[in-house]
Amino acid sequence: MNFCLCCTKNNNENDSHEIPYSVDSVTIYSKDRLLDLKTHLSTSDINYDESAIYLYKSFDHSIDVVNLDNYQIANNYPFEMEGPDGTGKHVNYINTLDEDLIFIKSFGKSGVFNLDGSLSKKVDWVNATDSKGLKFGEIPQKEIAIGTNDLKVYGLNYDQKNRDIFLDVLSIEENTVKRFDFDKEKSYHNFVLTFDNTFLDPIVYLTSENNNILISHQFSNEIYVFNSEGEQTQTVHYQPNLTIKRAKDLSGIKITSFEQIQNEYQELLEQIRFGPPVWDTKKNRYLRLSAKRVFSESRAENSLLPEIQEVKVYLTIFDEAFNIISESAIPELRTEAVKYFAKDGKLWVFKNFSDELGFIVIDI
Repeated sequence: MNFCLCCTKNNNENDSHEIPYSVDSVTIYSKDRLLDLKTHLSTSDINYDESAIYLYKSFDHSIDVVNLDNYQIANNYPFEMEGPDGTGKHVNYINTLDEDLIFIKSFGKSGVFNLDGSLSKKVDWVNATDSKGLKFGEIPQKEIAIGTNDLKVYGLNYDQKNRDIFLDVLSIEENTVKRFDFDKEKSYHNFVLTFDNTFLDPIVYLTSENNNILISHQFSNEIYVFNSEGEQTQTVHYQPNLTIKRAKDLSGIKITSFEQIQNEYQELLEQIRFGPPVWDTKKNRYLRLSAKRVFSESRAENSLLPEIQEVKVYLTIFDEAFNIISESAIPELRTEAVKYFAKDGKLWVFKNFSDELGFIVIDI
């Protein structure tokens, strides 16, 4: 492990005290196993006691368990693609539940599985009943589960034609779906870029933190909070000091070429890009990364964006009610577009160390 101590200043003129933080790097001993690092750990989740991260491995359809206390691989659990315990071929999301259960979302199907690979609960959106008593008939693009006895599955459904997005909440016990039209500020709708056959839409994050479901956006910083019962409890708005709160949206702009899409998307990333908030159980606070990119003049052939010259990364810390506690630039980080989570009161940010799994650990 490497260690250094750094200090930075909050740029708020009314609050100029220094915020000390330490930066530590951790490399995981893989025991000669090949880990799946190509998606920056996006298909992974930390377990309930924060002792391990569960990482899906696409090339052999299994889940690796990485012990975060002794920094090494602890176990591997194989799963079946087809049959009564099949997960489906293409897994695009997992999240851990208590009682050694894991939720697996794959293309066209999802379910709760035991670690021995057996199906515990099937998730069936299509045959659930909507608010009008009709067959729901849809499968969300993104899903996440919360709870065990009264399992709720949250899903994001996209209407690309109208550039709309909805939150659907499926009660497994009642076999019913509730729909929420949450994008009141058009933070999805107004950042969609489309021309001919190109459709480039902003990321909407659907995460489970502090027994809540959080929805947050790539280019705008509001946060929607839902409890485990499927009820919206809070809409968070805040004014950061080190970045803007929202990129300049594209409403009223007519896209007439793919080149214009490239330029507009580059300009968005140069303004701001938010990551999702994560909950720090030890210090009872939320942590959120955001970033601004600086691009070079050179662009590889057929590349959407020019080469990145610099990424400026910022950390915002909130209390449990999402009031800002502090903000800080973290120059030791080079990107926020990777998996990060809180453990032991610190922020752990995924880092690929020459094809070895590792983390940059920020203590602030």
